[in-house]
Formats: sequence, C-alpha cells, structure tokens
Amino acid sequence: MQFRKIKERDIVELDDLFQSCLKDLVTREKKSSELIETEVERLNRIVQDNLLNGKTLFFVTEIHNQIVGTIALTKPNEFITDHVGIVENRYEVGCVYILPSFQRKGIGKFMFQQIKKELVRLGQEQYYLDAGFSSSQQYWKHVLGEPSIILHDYWGKGEHHLIWARTFN
Repeated sequence: MQFRKIKERDIVELDDLFQSCLKDLVTREKKSSELIETEVERLNRIVQDNLLNGKTLFFVTEIHNQIVGTIALTKPNEFITDHVGIVENRYEVGCVYILPSFQRKGIGKFMFQQIKKELVRLGQEQYYLDAGFSSSQQYWKHVLGEPSIILHDYWGKGEHHLIWARTFN
C-alpha cells in the first residue's frame, strides 16, 4: 500500500471512489439517495481546496496504482465547532472512504496510522473526528472508544451523530 498526498490527476478517480462509497453506504444504511450528490459535492470541494491552497491535507492510499481509500486533515466542521470547545489550529480527521471491495482488509487501520504520523509531523497532539453513518460510528467506536459527544436523534429518532476529541502523545 502506498500513502500519498493527492495530485490533480486524481480528481476523476476520487470522484468515482466517492460515488461508489456513498452509493454503497446509502444502500446499506437505507438512506436517501439525495445524500450521494450532496456528499460527493462536499468531498470534491475539499479536494479542490487541497489542490488550490493546501489548507486541507488530503491523502489517498493506492494498491497497484489504484486509489482504494482517502483520508484528510481539515478544519473542524460545524458539527464539531458547534458542539465542542475546540482548540485553535487543530485538525479534524475526515473524508475517510474506502472502496467497498477493499473494505475490511486493514486499509482503514493503515490510513489512520499514517494520518496520526502526519499529525505528529505537524506538531499536533489533538484531533477531532465525527461520524453520522452508523457503520462508520461502529468502526470508530472500535478504534477510538466511546465518543466525546453524542448528538442524540440528530438525524431522526435513534439516529445519532457522534464526535470524538482525542489527544495522543
């Protein structure tokens, strides 16, 4: 597996990955298909932000020259800033997507280890992460433990939004 920053030539392949991942999530979690377009647009804006000004640090993982996963360090989103007393100049770990056919093969773990190394390189000791999809929430609970904040019924009855604020040495 190769972990690297995105390049302009990755734009089309990233859009395809986002489309594939979100179609899979929406189908598995029985969500509105309208979510696909909205979320893909948001992700593509983050990619463009990375390419234009570098304030967002967007990375991909490749296997045999195919992009199979993404992860980014971004400015904390509104879910986080509205509900957590954030520390200035800290990143949110976000945009974690893995092609459905490559899930459950250690790629998420690999990317998270790499992004933690990037945080250390940047002199960061704290980060934020949030999740709205239940499958993502279960994964992050396994990796990070219980969330710092639960926004109960945020997406509807029994559909919570979870936020983690974590520090590491």
